[in-house]
Amino acid sequence: MFADHQERDVVVTAVAPVGAAVHADGHDGFIDQTKQPSWWSDTPHAAVGDRMRAVVLDASRTPPRFSALPSDMQTARSLRHTEPLVRLCPLTGGGRTVKWSAVEEALGIALSAHYKRLVQMYGGGLFAGVLRLLNRAARM
Repeated sequence: MFADHQERDVVVTAVAPVGAAVHADGHDGFIDQTKQPSWWSDTPHAAVGDRMRAVVLDASRTPPRFSALPSDMQTARSLRHTEPLVRLCPLTGGGRTVKWSAVEEALGIALSAHYKRLVQMYGGGLFAGVLRLLNRAARM
């Protein structure tokens, strides 16, 4: 079956005003109209038989919900990269919301997206007594 954040090649099997039914890896899914590039741009509407790349947004729905938007695929890729870390170091509520523009302005540099994500997930601190995640945002 499917899991959230997986990317799949899908084939459109039916089109309706609310979206498109798709088939991938022997299973059915659905792409809501707003999760198709044609909703947001001049990209042609999906047609039966079209092949496209899509990402699983919600595998628990029947049928599972997909998105063909590049921004959703990028988000899923980012989430897939942090899932192994969360398995090894479960979240304990240490994360925080940070106004990154103010932090970067005060520091005079742009911080990496990976660092920002770690701080938002975990806050700062020591991992396994070996790796220290510095949280400059906590001092601002």
